[in-house]
Amino acid sequence: MGQLTYEQLRARLDRGKLGGSYFLIAEDEFLRDEAIELIAGAHLEGGSVDFDLDQLTGSEVEASALAAALGTPPMLSSYRVVVIRDGQGLVPSARSVVEEAASGSVEGRVLVLTADIGRSKAKFWDRLRKACHTVSLKTPQAAELPGWLVKRARGVHGLELETRAAQLLAAGIGARLGVLDQELEKLANFVEPSRRVGLDEVRAAVGALPQVDRWSWIDKVADRRIGEALVDLPDLLDSGESAVALIGAISESLLRVGLALEGQNAVVRVLKRDGAYRNLGWKVKTYVRQARRWNGEEIESALTELFHADRLIKSGGLAPRSALEEALLRIEALGSNGGRGTGPRGKAGGGRG
Repeated sequence: MGQLTYEQLRARLDRGKLGGSYFLIAEDEFLRDEAIELIAGAHLEGGSVDFDLDQLTGSEVEASALAAALGTPPMLSSYRVVVIRDGQGLVPSARSVVEEAASGSVEGRVLVLTADIGRSKAKFWDRLRKACHTVSLKTPQAAELPGWLVKRARGVHGLELETRAAQLLAAGIGARLGVLDQELEKLANFVEPSRRVGLDEVRAAVGALPQVDRWSWIDKVADRRIGEALVDLPDLLDSGESAVALIGAISESLLRVGLALEGQNAVVRVLKRDGAYRNLGWKVKTYVRQARRWNGEEIESALTELFHADRLIKSGGLAPRSALEEALLRIEALGSNGGRGTGPRGKAGGGRG
């Protein structure tokens, strides 16, 4: 069977296509449990959850108990839903029970198996993909968090969350998706329906948040506003960001800016290939705009400086803040040198704005 996104799963259930087996590939517990709740809610009626929902854990359930649960007919609902979390923990005999259940169709039975399979190439997962409705619940990467928040605010909570506000919220909470969703729910109760939510509303509703967020800061570097980025760097590091993580994030952003030198379609193609377009599609025009400030040689030189800074930090050759500051100064010098920054260490060149 084909692979579904969460939105496609919801649309399928809304159309009344029920029953069968579901294989949820998920790293994040919040995304996993949300999908389980969606499937169970679509199949179970009212109070039948207490009677027709079995929730098991892969590392704890024995094959005999699993077979018994899968063989029990529904009591109060049209379906009995058997959920197995952490399917990667199933012993071989229990995996055989799951395979047999997934490959067959029993009226009134719904099997939901979730697993964090990482890079495993076990044939068990391939067989489940073929036998089940497979749903990929991809955890948004750091660069994708603001886009994920904007989409979720609109689709789940009816909020028009501004990008800068999403960046600030993500900077304050981090990648804890469940907590981020709770903050969106709080914002939905704080503002009027359909009202745009900006920086002021987020600061008023959420409370203590950093003055500088990593995404706006990275854009300053990509926009070649290096002087502003250097001024904000101490606050950013004091808020808990690490220099190594920032180097990685800048490098990732500049790689996409480099792709944008080839045109918008090149960026879109790679984002789709990497599964990031869903949460980063809105950013494509920004990459294209930023690409006008660079040429290919400058991008390559900037990435080299960042690589050197990363090596210096990891080898203990220079303090993290100093290494990153030095790399930024040498990147700033690229604009005046017309190539790789070769000015004295610790001195700024005339940056190209």
